[in-house]
Amino acid sequence: MTQELRLNQRSLNDLINSNLTENKLNELFPKTRLAVCVEKIKNGKNSESQRWDCLIILSELYVKLKDNQFPEFSPEKINEMISEIESTLKWMIYNEKNCVVHHEVAYQVAARNIINLIPDMVYAALHSESVVSRHEFTECLGVMKAFDELQEIIPSILQDNNQDVRQTAQFAKDRMERYVNEKGWSALEIV
Repeated sequence: MTQELRLNQRSLNDLINSNLTENKLNELFPKTRLAVCVEKIKNGKNSESQRWDCLIILSELYVKLKDNQFPEFSPEKINEMISEIESTLKWMIYNEKNCVVHHEVAYQVAARNIINLIPDMVYAALHSESVVSRHEFTECLGVMKAFDELQEIIPSILQDNNQDVRQTAQFAKDRMERYVNEKGWSALEIV
């Protein structure tokens, strides 16, 4: 019986309520790591640095799952775990209140090229209360070459109250104009 199968709910709760570092989180089995990180992100009891660590862990796990680095998991289990990570990232786009963690969500989504979250990134670029987040979501949409979406929102973002956000919109617009005829990119080329 694997250690993961022996992990009971009390042990899981102990992990969730502990101050695990990124290294300790990475020592957990993948399914346990996923469960602990999702709960630490969503339960609101953890510090922003713990949520940030969990975001990074989930993003790294996402890549490993996409690269089929867990031969012990069925394709169905891999897809289920990928879906849970994407769902958690989407939840963070709408619910994370700390600007440092929130802006990092944008970067992680862009670095992993999770294109099905582009509509949610558009929402954050337009509506986040954080200047840092509006900047990062706009920049990451440009990096992801989400040009159809950018064409629709750039005029609004160019009117943002914050100069840095406006400059980011101009950057995204310039990038869009230079790359408009080039499709696709590999996230690993820019990370």
